[in-house]
Amino acid sequence: MKYILYPVLLSLIAGSASGLGGLIVLLFGKVEDWLMGFLMGFAGGVMLIVSFLELFTEALNLLTHIEATIAFATGALLMMAIDLTLPHMEVGRWERGVANPEFLKSGLIIALGISLHNFPEGLVISASYSHLPTLGLMMALMICLHNVPEGIATATPLALAGVSKRRAATMAFLSGMTEPIGALVGSFIISGLGSGDYIIGLGLALAAGIMTYITVDELIPMAHEYGNRSSKHYISTGILMGLLLGHIVSVILKIG
Repeated sequence: MKYILYPVLLSLIAGSASGLGGLIVLLFGKVEDWLMGFLMGFAGGVMLIVSFLELFTEALNLLTHIEATIAFATGALLMMAIDLTLPHMEVGRWERGVANPEFLKSGLIIALGISLHNFPEGLVISASYSHLPTLGLMMALMICLHNVPEGIATATPLALAGVSKRRAATMAFLSGMTEPIGALVGSFIISGLGSGDYIIGLGLALAAGIMTYITVDELIPMAHEYGNRSSKHYISTGILMGLLLGHIVSVILKIG
């Protein structure tokens, strides 16, 4: 039972961090672009190191290299398929009374996209926890760190478009609530298929592919979108600090 309940609880906490990002926008308004670039870069560094240092490395202990590579590629392709099939939301009655409909449209699309991305992040936590509870805890912590700037990125366009900051923060919070659903589904899939080394290894490699794709396709490009030539070093510094923090947490938790 704990292999279902605990991952869902960890995913609920990690998903709620999107709401924390929305709360920051509610309390302080627009976050400076250089800071957003740093935070996105930091989140990208964290996710990269845990994807390879922890998830993929642990998968290699349970699978052959070719099996782990195929599962990794499958996870990345799954996320790519989600991106390519992401429906575009039409601006209709939401547009009324809004100062800038384009910002609103982008905010809604971002909210929907992050909601869809958070679902497989729940799968990541469930696969990690099934293999090693401390690994599941670490993944929840790292995902929590990257959900905060994502929550800011969700709420900011909505607030700039004229939507109330309270509603924008609420949407940011709700976008993270697909994560515990993903963890629940992942836990049932793993328990249904059996929690043997082979199934867990496939889950870890799949999770590594998912997180790597999210990092290279979403976090780092978004960091550079917020940044500019004068602030690019903030982004690089954020990535390096994220890599360093991920390694330190790994050592503290004695994973790997």
